[in-house]
Amino acid sequence: MTRFFSLGKTMNFRHMGDYGAADQRVTRGDRLFRSGFLEIVDAAGREVISDKGIQTIYDFRSPVEREKNILSVDKHIEVVELGMLVASVENLWDMLLEKGLNPDGAAKIMAERYRELTVEEVPGYRAMFQHMLNKEEGGALVMCSFGKDRAGIASALLLGSLGVSEQEIQQDYLLSSNAYADKEAAISKFESFFNNQGIPVDRKIVLPILDARTQYLDVAWDVMRNASGSLDNFMTQELGLNNEARRYLQQRFTA
Repeated sequence: MTRFFSLGKTMNFRHMGDYGAADQRVTRGDRLFRSGFLEIVDAAGREVISDKGIQTIYDFRSPVEREKNILSVDKHIEVVELGMLVASVENLWDMLLEKGLNPDGAAKIMAERYRELTVEEVPGYRAMFQHMLNKEEGGALVMCSFGKDRAGIASALLLGSLGVSEQEIQQDYLLSSNAYADKEAAISKFESFFNNQGIPVDRKIVLPILDARTQYLDVAWDVMRNASGSLDNFMTQELGLNNEARRYLQQRFTA
């Protein structure tokens, strides 16, 4: 069964079901979703989201990203804006210009963004979980512009809270690379930034930004372990996920 869904030019829209969770349960593919920016241009697109049972969207895009690509969903779907500037498209571009436009620099910048996401943006992830704990039903979708960095860590933390193994969390994370098999279409999203500098798009620079690499996620895991001693401790201490909270999330998102 494919994990990916089609919705216009939306990339990286997929479910996170069928992963082994705590107490011999499995994650629910009808409750857990992740995506890059949702391109919804008409009622048919809005119906796709509604039909999947998604009732809450956690949008990690920056205010600038949200203004450039307005998210249009049915009124019964709640959109929780958790704007994160770290790893936003404009933030990454500024860092590239500062560090130098080259592939090695791009890869280093991405790794650094994962460190910052798990240090500076913890309040946003905590807010996501607190909202989930106060929501009684319905599917949840986490998203950012490309659906792999800000939303990638959110997905990893969510799966981890349900007791999914680090190996399966990593496998889910790496699927984002498959989402951008059409590299040219993905790279075109950066054209305006390059053109504003009067230079052509360089795919060698953009690819490290689009890729989901184990070295990126490993940076986030290392930050969490260094901060709290273990991933479980990080979830308890930094995200407020005690045993009771995790049991609630497991009841809601696993079967």
